[in-house]
Amino acid sequence: MYICVCNAITERQVRASVDGGATTLSDLQFELGVATCCGCCAATAAEYLPGGRCSSVCDVRSIAVPVNPPAAMVEAGAPAANSSFPIPLVAIA
Repeated sequence: MYICVCNAITERQVRASVDGGATTLSDLQFELGVATCCGCCAATAAEYLPGGRCSSVCDVRSIAVPVNPPAAMVEAGAPAANSSFPIPLVAIA
């Protein structure tokens, strides 16, 4: 599907640009020429940017995940008690 008829820019090209790092309409204008002629496609092109309705880019958020400390520390070089392979746990003070 064509997003920008004036400059013959397709949906595939817009998605590739966004996947490549474009985050603003200005980025798309610079890289592809979208919305640089009549401007009718600006709103449609913006829908493909991160957070837009047609975006394929996930909204990345930082989440806190609780970490359970090991029940018992094992001396370096000694295998863990309930492990099938030796992974030494080392406590650094």
